[in-house]
Amino acid sequence: MVAISDSMRRVLHDARVIATRPGPVLITGESGTGKTRLCEEIHAASPRCAGPFRRRGCGEFDLGTLEATLFGHSRDAYTSSQTDQPGVLLEANGGTLVLDDVDCLPARAQAGLLRFLDDGGFYRLGEPAKLCKSDVRIIVTTNADLEALVNVGKFRRDLWYRLRRWRLHVPPLRARRDDVRELAHLFLQEFHDTTRVIARTAPRFDDEAFELLQLLSWPGNIRELRDAVENIALFGTAKDGVYGLSTVARVLFNSDNGPALGLPDGGAAAPDDAHVLQILRTTQWNISMASRILGRSRTTLYKIIKERGWKEG
Repeated sequence: MVAISDSMRRVLHDARVIATRPGPVLITGESGTGKTRLCEEIHAASPRCAGPFRRRGCGEFDLGTLEATLFGHSRDAYTSSQTDQPGVLLEANGGTLVLDDVDCLPARAQAGLLRFLDDGGFYRLGEPAKLCKSDVRIIVTTNADLEALVNVGKFRRDLWYRLRRWRLHVPPLRARRDDVRELAHLFLQEFHDTTRVIARTAPRFDDEAFELLQLLSWPGNIRELRDAVENIALFGTAKDGVYGLSTVARVLFNSDNGPALGLPDGGAAAPDDAHVLQILRTTQWNISMASRILGRSRTTLYKIIKERGWKEG
């Protein structure tokens, strides 16, 4: 797991400490920040590392299917059921079960999970009198504010208290820009390895390209960065294996390939105001970077800003 920034180093350190302790773990963070990868790190560093690792999304199923997936069911639970199904809690016995998007867990399933966290017991559907037991560590993830959901009655307060015994928050990529360089390099290498591109030199970004990637806010976080790097590798042109600023900017600001910020196709015609302003905002008003992307001098760009009366923010 990439952890160059101080914030991610702290998260990874805390995760490895928590891994050695028993009890459920609550991991919060925006979508695409790497919560699943952190779950894998906790499992790998725990005494349960030799056991199974399972993941299920709480928002992927309706209530009946979700309960059957988690707790299992007997062959008599449904008219169409032919066999007993153990459920993922039994499948993960001795290991770790990750429940993604726990905020989507319906109220009845919340009650069942709370019971399991209390004593390790649960009931399969169709067998209300037969208590099952399993030894599983529960890790839950969410990009929602669980406390806010508790306060409006959409999530059980007692379950929230149980789940938050150990808590980790994964910061967004915009708050850990030092990680962007390493992640972008990693994704570029992975793309070339998986596509079996034959190159005389290992592909890389130059310093100016890295500077641009680190300036962007990446609202989709690591997932968005990976997609962008793959677009650059697919549609960009590397000179002697090096992707430079002009190539990266051309792909990223091309509405057909990248995040669609609309860099003009032609270099001769002056960009219109919308393009200039968009690139200024995207680069967080870094005049040096914006002028290089636009192919205009800093003096010219300052003049445009002054004439238009634009202000940062």
